[in-house]
Parts: sequence; C-alpha cells; structure tokens
Amino acid sequence: MLRDLLPPALRERYDANRSVKRTIDGVPVWFLNERADIDDAQLEARLTEALALIGRYMPRHLRRLRRDVQCIWVKRWPNRGVFFHDTRIMVIDTTFVVNPTFTRAQVAATILHEGVHARITAMRVDRRRTSIADEERMCRRAEIVFGEQAPGGAPVVARAREILGLTDAEVAPGIDLTVADAKLRELRRTEGGSGSTTG
Repeated sequence: MLRDLLPPALRERYDANRSVKRTIDGVPVWFLNERADIDDAQLEARLTEALALIGRYMPRHLRRLRRDVQCIWVKRWPNRGVFFHDTRIMVIDTTFVVNPTFTRAQVAATILHEGVHARITAMRVDRRRTSIADEERMCRRAEIVFGEQAPGGAPVVARAREILGLTDAEVAPGIDLTVADAKLRELRRTEGGSGSTTG
C-alpha cells in the first residue's frame, strides 16, 4: 500500500487527509475506516453512543475531553486505544468500537481512560518526576467509578480491578511504536472479516 512506503510523519498526514472529520458532542472525531466489513454508520453510531454515556455519567470528564484532546481518531490500532501526549491525539481502534462482544460502556471506558492521560498532559505534569504506573492506576480508578454507574459497565469494573492488582511493570508496560507500526502493517496484509481486539 502507498502509505507504507512513506516515512512515519508523512504517513500520519496522509491518513489524516483521508479521514472523515466530525464533531460529536463537542469533541472533534476523525474516522479512518479501512475495513470493507465495517459499516461507517455503525462505527460513528457506536462512538457517538460511547461519548453520550460519558456525558451522562461522567459529565465533567466529557467537558475536559473537549479541551484536552486535539481529536479522537478512530482507526486501526493493535489494541483498544492510546493517547499521544505530543500531538494530543487519542486513537481508538475501529474493530474494538464495532465489536459486538464489547459493550458500549467498555468503549466509553477506553475513551475515559485515555482522557485521564489527556487531562494529566493538559495539566503540564512533568512525567519524568511521576510514576507512569500511578497514572495508569488513576485511569483504572476512573473506569471503576464510571463502570459502577453505566449500563453494561460490569466488565469494565472487573477488568479495572484486576489490573489494579498487578505490579507496576504489568500495569504500565509501555508502548513500542516500532512494534505497533509493524503490527499494523501485518494486520493490513492479513486480516479479513470482522477483527477482534482484546488489548
């Protein structure tokens, strides 16, 4: 594919230009759906419903999200989601958003989780002087508060509580962008049909 021949910086620009841009509940959202088996309308509807859940049960977090992120970019990613501190872009995986085995609350919890990272970035916290594991635990605690209120939130609470019991290295394993990029290239080459995301 043409994009894979481009250097990483140009690749991101190329993908951004191909994305459909919306504003949903006051949040800029970009959609890059490269999967023929994923319906664009369903993708947008599920993301809209997830943001609506945050707005209903954690309205302060939604208000902060509007200020703290450049956009939510819904595109293929090797796990559920990630927040990039340098660009303030939150990426949420397309297959995770539409996967019927995940509740809307689980999709919302991932947005909420990455939104906590965005809030900490907006507060200009010096991460050289803080614990990434502690930051991850803050995200998980926010998920628990949300999951205990939202319909379909039980799996959110169960997963967050399980992760809170792990070691620092397990709670915050880090992201190797070179590995992530290699996984994305492999996914583009090999996957067909509706994918599943468990990360």
